[in-house]
Amino acid sequence: MSSCRLTELYDKASKHSQYQVLASPIRSVMDGVSGNVRSRWEEERLHFMLSRLSFDDATIADVGGNTGYFTLELIERGVRKALYIEGNKAHSEFVREAVSLLGWNDRVDVVSRYLSFEEDGDRFEVDVCLLLNVLHHVGDDYGVGVRSVSQAKSAILDSLRQLASMAKYLVFQLGYNWKGDIRHPLFENGEKREVIDFIRYGVDEYWDIESIGIAERLSGGRVVYSEVGARNIGRDDRLGEFLNRPLFIMRSKKRGPLSVA
Repeated sequence: MSSCRLTELYDKASKHSQYQVLASPIRSVMDGVSGNVRSRWEEERLHFMLSRLSFDDATIADVGGNTGYFTLELIERGVRKALYIEGNKAHSEFVREAVSLLGWNDRVDVVSRYLSFEEDGDRFEVDVCLLLNVLHHVGDDYGVGVRSVSQAKSAILDSLRQLASMAKYLVFQLGYNWKGDIRHPLFENGEKREVIDFIRYGVDEYWDIESIGIAERLSGGRVVYSEVGARNIGRDDRLGEFLNRPLFIMRSKKRGPLSVA
């Protein structure tokens, strides 16, 4: 596999989503990327994760891993084994070839399909599961028979409850709109408090919320994720919908602990 071919795959994948940015391990061995790929603040979110969790020698699952930014960055930072799961064929093909080019076939397992949370065959056991901006697509990318917002919200909580027996820690984000459609809001007012309360009370017997990162834009335009508090809990429409999504780090009540940074 040449770096030129990898660039072709990334450009192809970018047409489907226009994100993620390239992970640093693969960026140095690829030719220039022609696609207009917009960042979803991957580096900023990764920094918050690394400030709250130790990934050294950990096992991870990256569910809905897109073009592999978090999988590849965390392998570079000491993750022992990664399970990357992505149903978009363009994305998973890119990651499969990137892993091969980097010589990481023994460290990254690529699963090229959407995760079905209900099936025992999809189960895994890892230290940390990344589930970033996936579950609001239930009934769209995955999940049969979900036909309303109320059903979607029930399915989201059911999935989170099931994951509590599969991962010691969960790094999680959720969009405000079902299937990403503003005509079908999951939360009446689109407030961070609504999302936080929905998660906190919906999975209280399964997960402890250890940390919640909130995006803030500093002077000069730089974005950072800071711990939730009175200063940043309110919705900030200047940031756009994506940056208003809280970033949860949760510890399972069903699995043993992992060391916290």
